Amino acid sequence: MISLSTSSSALPLAYEPQAWCEDDEESVLLPPGPTARVVSNLRLVTDPIEALREWQATYGDTFTVDRMGVPTVMTADRQLIARLHGSGDPDLFAAAVPEPTDVLLGSRSLLLLSGKQHLRERKLMMPPFHGERMRGWAVAMAEAGQRAFTDLGEGDEFRALDLTQRVTLEVIIRVIFGVDEARVQEFTDAVLDWTDALRSGFLFLRALQRDFLGLSPYARYRRARDRVDALLLDQIARTRAGGGGGTDVLTGLVEARYDDGSAMDDETIRDHLRTLLFAGHDTTAITLAWAMYFVHRNPAVAERLRGELAGVDIERSPELLARLPYLGAVIDETLRMRPISVDNQRTLRKPFQLGPWSLPAGAAVCPAVTLLHFHPDYWAEPERFAPERFLGGKPAANTFMPFGGGVHRCLGAVFARFEACVVLGTVLRAREFEALDDPRWVRCRGTLGPDSGVRMGVRASL
Repeated sequence: MISLSTSSSALPLAYEPQAWCEDDEESVLLPPGPTARVVSNLRLVTDPIEALREWQATYGDTFTVDRMGVPTVMTADRQLIARLHGSGDPDLFAAAVPEPTDVLLGSRSLLLLSGKQHLRERKLMMPPFHGERMRGWAVAMAEAGQRAFTDLGEGDEFRALDLTQRVTLEVIIRVIFGVDEARVQEFTDAVLDWTDALRSGFLFLRALQRDFLGLSPYARYRRARDRVDALLLDQIARTRAGGGGGTDVLTGLVEARYDDGSAMDDETIRDHLRTLLFAGHDTTAITLAWAMYFVHRNPAVAERLRGELAGVDIERSPELLARLPYLGAVIDETLRMRPISVDNQRTLRKPFQLGPWSLPAGAAVCPAVTLLHFHPDYWAEPERFAPERFLGGKPAANTFMPFGGGVHRCLGAVFARFEACVVLGTVLRAREFEALDDPRWVRCRGTLGPDSGVRMGVRASL
């Protein structure tokens, strides 16, 4: 245990409590953790998965680590996570992502909002990503999957992530804008330039957000982002002028009304669209690439999955793929084995009692997803890829969190899983593949993914 009082100058950890405690008289009790701030921060950037495992082995399921000067409590204790998610206080947490990420998402992005304002925006954005409106996009998802892989023949080699990114970007552009083929390509080129120019440091340090006469990496990034913004604002104007009636997300946002009858302004819609474009394709693409890897590294899984897929008329009813139990289990097991995020960090706006620990306002608390998903108390043989563990029932509460949890759970979680099932099922029905490498699981542009992009080969067309 680490007991801190802001009146004390003797601190067991290298923290400066006055920098983050709002009340000088506040009594703080933090879990133990590593004391070397510089080393800890470096490891969280370069090797977060192994770092968290080592700290868990040393300090237990709950520990404190410095993250960019903020004491951050990491936990893989599902009871403590339940306490976090069940607080019932919408104002307990600040925004889901750090403020400097506004250069990526926009200051009005749902991920940068908190409290009642967050709930207000979330309510308007939910409908397109659930129910019949979501299922109506199954044909577009299946067609995108077919197109991306159509030129591959027997013996060809490719990076799975390159193709899955092409698929998911096309899908999210069509879902958001409902645009024609030419417009899809225009948006695709702009979004790829934007994401390619992104450097993870921009998202955490204002000091790196400098133009330096237009020559810095950030200046290049801003030019690419401004091109995307111009397209977004133009499409918003076209949608407003078109009179509505479409099924795309943008039409829904333009037509949506808050409880007081007011509408979203263009800048708010733009920032929501930026968020959807970025978060709505890259993460699902990574999951699909990993799924292809795991399926083809486990022959019994591949055989069972192909048998299940054989009974579905994909051409007529691709939405049925999302109802296949084993295919869904393959996606879920992939999300367990390779979650996109190391953790789900939340910054406290108020003091909070987390089990025996007294956390101050300004501190951060994180369900440690990569630890949670491999915890031997929650999962039998956690290092083994075993989709069958998801058949016949749901995992225990607060043990499976690929999309986060609580009021900030990913808005598109249901949509992402639906899309992953439709695309993977479509692709595996058409071709037989083989995995050509064993990628390392690493941090890339703020998320976790395969370092090689997952090299695959085509064995045969089916």
